[in-house]
Amino acid sequence: MDGTEIRDNYGVGKDVHLYGTNLGGWRVHEPWMSPLAGASNEWDARNILTERFGKEAVWDLYNAYWDSWITETDFKNIAEAGLNCIRLPIYALNHMDDEGNWRLDDTGAIDLSRIEWTVNKALEYGLYTILDMHGAPGSQNGAHHSGRQNGALLYSTPLYQNQLVELWETLATRFKDNAAVAGYDLLNEPSETFPGGMGSEVVNLYDRLYHAIRTIDPDHIIIMEATWWWNTLPNPQEKNWENVVYSLHYYQWQNNEDFTVMKNSVDGWIQDAQKWGSKYNVPHFIGEFTLFGNAESWNYGLQQFTETGSHWTTWSYKVLGRNNWGMYNTAEQNSNVADIATDDLNTIKYKWSQWNTPEYFSPNPTVINAMQKATLGRKLKRPTQAFTAKSEKGGTKNLVSWPTISHIRDL
Repeated sequence: MDGTEIRDNYGVGKDVHLYGTNLGGWRVHEPWMSPLAGASNEWDARNILTERFGKEAVWDLYNAYWDSWITETDFKNIAEAGLNCIRLPIYALNHMDDEGNWRLDDTGAIDLSRIEWTVNKALEYGLYTILDMHGAPGSQNGAHHSGRQNGALLYSTPLYQNQLVELWETLATRFKDNAAVAGYDLLNEPSETFPGGMGSEVVNLYDRLYHAIRTIDPDHIIIMEATWWWNTLPNPQEKNWENVVYSLHYYQWQNNEDFTVMKNSVDGWIQDAQKWGSKYNVPHFIGEFTLFGNAESWNYGLQQFTETGSHWTTWSYKVLGRNNWGMYNTAEQNSNVADIATDDLNTIKYKWSQWNTPEYFSPNPTVINAMQKATLGRKLKRPTQAFTAKSEKGGTKNLVSWPTISHIRDL
């Protein structure tokens, strides 16, 4: 369909398809999938740890965890599964101190060193990176996976909105010439009334973020998520949005071990994507999904998503517990999990340092085999050249593009 493809050479070259996974549970804890006990969300965890051990000790603990959860081996694993993309969840508080001041690097800009390391390491293994604002200041949905559960304060608090804009401006400034970054995913599952859908406040904030980024970076893809239905997002032509991709997250919560149920869900999601993608003239990105426990569902779903032109990143790369949420899983969900409310400082640091993939996780053949089958024989574009999505349907072009990788100065 015209306008729904991503292509290289600034929209006039070959089609490009993004297939990947999320680095979930890394930069923002989700207790159901990452080794956190004693708190239900990241915000509470940091408050508990700070009260017990002090600010500097807490920062040291988190760096120990971050150094363990994702290492170079993980990028190699992802590439060997036939994938060419990662989606990197970003948590705003990782770039702030406890008083809400930005953590700065040697140049006086917001410190993005961990993000830069991820982008560079992914590039070494032929993987694009999508930057995903998973936890915005004040929370964009009030859910635990945003890092904070006491309401979606982002929409009612100008300070938080200004901080979010500043963070995205800094990210755009840092990565505007970096072709290894596939795009900017503005907000993860935004909703004023989560788990309900999203309304005008989200769309208005999208518009503000779009223009703030475009002032700095006219070329990179901007990804806007619909929570949970296509029609919660406007036609981009009505907003004069260009170079945008629309994203949805798919989770079938009922009877998901039944292949027929999952097949019908996959077919319905694809039909909606084809209908609305054509109407809005935008590419379709499935930023998060799982196909649960049935191998047949995984094989069918990934094959259909791939063959019908959707771009996708599974949730998630590694998960505690043996289930089909992760490409890699642990044998027991609660093994060696630190209880931040009762364990002493050294015990927490030791336990948080014990989560590297080769030693503590096992590959999940159900998911990895389905990935390899879905991408087998496809010549995947990898980050050695820019790619774009081109749309000239209607009055407003949807030209998704950015400079070539040869412009990167810091790699």
